[in-house]
Amino acid sequence: RPPVNFFSFAAPAREQGSPQPAGSGHNLINVFGSGVLAASGHGLLLLGTFRNRASAASIFQHQVPSPAPFEVLDQAYAHSSCCDPMRLARFVCNPVTGELARLPDFDGAEDAFTAPTGLLTQADGGHGPPRRYAQLSVVDEGRRFRLRRLSSETGEWDELLLPSPLPAGRLMHMNHEVLDFGGRLWWVDVSWGAVNVDPFSDRPELCPVELPGDIMLADQQGEAEMKQLLQRRRMGVSDGRLRFVEVAKDEPFRIKSFTLDEESGRWMLEHQVSWRTLCPEAKAAPLVAAIDPLSADLLYLTVPVGKGFCACVDMRWKRPVESVELGRGVNPSKCISSFVLPCVLPSFLGSSSIPGNKNAEKNKTLADVLVRSDIP
Repeated sequence: RPPVNFFSFAAPAREQGSPQPAGSGHNLINVFGSGVLAASGHGLLLLGTFRNRASAASIFQHQVPSPAPFEVLDQAYAHSSCCDPMRLARFVCNPVTGELARLPDFDGAEDAFTAPTGLLTQADGGHGPPRRYAQLSVVDEGRRFRLRRLSSETGEWDELLLPSPLPAGRLMHMNHEVLDFGGRLWWVDVSWGAVNVDPFSDRPELCPVELPGDIMLADQQGEAEMKQLLQRRRMGVSDGRLRFVEVAKDEPFRIKSFTLDEESGRWMLEHQVSWRTLCPEAKAAPLVAAIDPLSADLLYLTVPVGKGFCACVDMRWKRPVESVELGRGVNPSKCISSFVLPCVLPSFLGSSSIPGNKNAEKNKTLADVLVRSDIP
């Protein structure tokens, strides 16, 4: 079924004066992309799609077109071949029913393509379909946070400025998906820690949670270092608790798993095992794929060998459980931390609608709230 807008907005004006490559329009190709940005605790997914136009001659200059979609996108942006402004759309999806609802377009105050975005849902007593949900994004490396909330009743943004709780001079790299945990949204910097906020609070406040002392990096990391670090670190929710996993970069590639103690606010080491113990014949270091959302003992790793494969390992019993090939067209080098996204599907999703979807029958007491966070 076609996606439905949450709110009524006029169609965007046609862009004027978009730069066109020299030559003619027949050398242009459409570049499309999509992906799952985040999952809420109640099983809804946040999807992102984009469209652009690019010069085919520039993309494939001196090399044969790749059949892998990821490689085509790499070629397009590595050569600065795109000639139109990026067109981005975000959707909330019920993965059981296939229902889609498009979120309102952003107002241009952020980099909509790279800003990390999360989805938070709340249900009455934790049961039944969500009564309201939140959508957030962060840009400009986290210097200052601007929290915006959008009500389906008014269709207008309200705005709050929140001070950064990070140490002076520290900037956050938001290249990890946003987490939904404990009724709060969590932005993660795998070199330092996370900040979290309850966007539904009357007085929302950002709260910092640092990584374990021997894991946290005291120095500010650059973009290149963060990309490498993200392949070996992951924060996630499992069995109702917040957890963090790291794979060491050197032999024997020791894997450590930590659990956050909510009372003390400290990380507790729960499991550790070397990759050599799990896979004696291993020829490459594994990359963290996902923390199992139901079992704290299970961890998913991607291994960039051959066509690439995903392995599930039991950290408690120190043994592999199963492994599967990643599939055709997936380059193992693209298997960063967020390549795999955990999602738990509650039973009520099959009979519930996305809050705010105007095609769905709506209870008069339903409070639908969108929340967004920028950094000016």
